Amino acid sequence: MLPVFPSPVPLPLAHAHRGESIGRHWIAAACVWLSLVFAGTVHAVPQTGFGGSGNGATAAANEVTEFEGKLKGVRGNIVTVTRDDGVDCLVMFPKEADLIEFSATALPAYLRRGMLVRFSSVLGPTGMPLAPVDRIEIFAPVNPATVSGSGKDNYTPGVHSASKERKARNAPMTGKVTVVGSLLMLSPDGRLGVQAGKTPVQTMVSPQLKLEIRANNLSMAQEGEAVKVSGFYQPPDDTKVQAERITVTTDRIFGETPPPAARRTRRTRKEKEAQTKTEATAETPEVEAADVMEAE
Repeated sequence: MLPVFPSPVPLPLAHAHRGESIGRHWIAAACVWLSLVFAGTVHAVPQTGFGGSGNGATAAANEVTEFEGKLKGVRGNIVTVTRDDGVDCLVMFPKEADLIEFSATALPAYLRRGMLVRFSSVLGPTGMPLAPVDRIEIFAPVNPATVSGSGKDNYTPGVHSASKERKARNAPMTGKVTVVGSLLMLSPDGRLGVQAGKTPVQTMVSPQLKLEIRANNLSMAQEGEAVKVSGFYQPPDDTKVQAERITVTTDRIFGETPPPAARRTRRTRKEKEAQTKTEATAETPEVEAADVMEAE
């Protein structure tokens, strides 16, 4: 379809010849229209800088990158990572929530009623677990709409079967399952209770139980912690990366009681001075006894 130009407004004939005035005005109107069209086109062009999985020539220029480093800071959806070679990189968050992860170890003392947890189990023919749970993940809430595919099950409360086969109606769930829900209890004798959606689940945990934090945000991360990044960049600038996955790990143990800080007091110093004098006095008789033995 051809563009429709705006109708020209006639110029007064007293200022110019009629034909020249109309011609100039048509040209001016066309220039205004073209400038508006191309202004909109310029704004529609994707901005370069961070790599991505786009379409067309831009996608062909993307290069894959993987590197490790230390977390320097987080601002909005941009992570600053100092690579192992000392270069700072700006890394944009992945497009899906479950592709960014903060990983840490926790102790039972960290657990609180109502925390979101998930664990895997294998159910026998009667629907009962065949073995105690040996690993529990603590996670932060995530909107399932921001997660694709079967990954939604990891954030949706309930008991989810790994099998895609249809079960007979009212038949107990069997095989490998993932339990997702709110923690009700973890007793000292190993009893675990979870409210998995509308289903209350009770089972036992192994004495070698491992508790792990798997948060899909970096609110718990600290500067200097280890980071792994995989993603894309636009050559030649490999310091601006569109991440496919970001993983931050820490050697901090959540739920561990920190040792009390040592307190220095005057009494402590006096006790040390008294102890030093006592030790010096105790050594004196031994020296004198040795001298007596040599004299004899």
